[in-house]
Amino acid sequence: MTFSRHSLLIANAAAAILLWSGTAIAQTVQLPSIETFSYSGSVLVPDSGAAFLGGNKSASFGSNRSGLQRGFGSSQSLSQATASATIIDLAEIDRQILGGTPEQFLERERDREKKRDKPGTATQAMTLDPDYRGKSLVRYARAQYRQGNTSAAFDGYRQAIAVLSPQLKNLATAEFKRVFGAAAEQALHMASLP
Repeated sequence: MTFSRHSLLIANAAAAILLWSGTAIAQTVQLPSIETFSYSGSVLVPDSGAAFLGGNKSASFGSNRSGLQRGFGSSQSLSQATASATIIDLAEIDRQILGGTPEQFLERERDREKKRDKPGTATQAMTLDPDYRGKSLVRYARAQYRQGNTSAAFDGYRQAIAVLSPQLKNLATAEFKRVFGAAAEQALHMASLP
């Protein structure tokens, strides 16, 4: 809103100056010319390094003659592509922030994993039940459907069907079709296409 007010004020001031002076100044505006090229391939780039992928160089020369006068002109352009890479090791950054030697850091990480895998935790349930994630997605889909969020429920069922074992997959598919009808059948058909 502020930008348009300033633009309007500048335009009004410019118009007032032109009307007051009685003359207009001719201006030439040169538009940029843009050329593109593409590269398709792969390259190995070392950490914090760069690799030259390729380039495009073009030049044009011309002359004009009118009577005894002669004019020359030339234009040159260069485009090139490079790739650079920086590897960021988040574990090493954490170790440096938390302090200590790499061995102390590994010991802390192992302790954290042991606490995470205590009996009764979600991590242990996932390792004991391969369908844990799929069952969670079905529960999520049901809850979203009850709350009226049909889009999230639809996606939840689709994701659950993709990860469940065959027996539970059949049950989830039947429930998905019962809840969403033809839309579910179409989504399942589309998912089965190669």
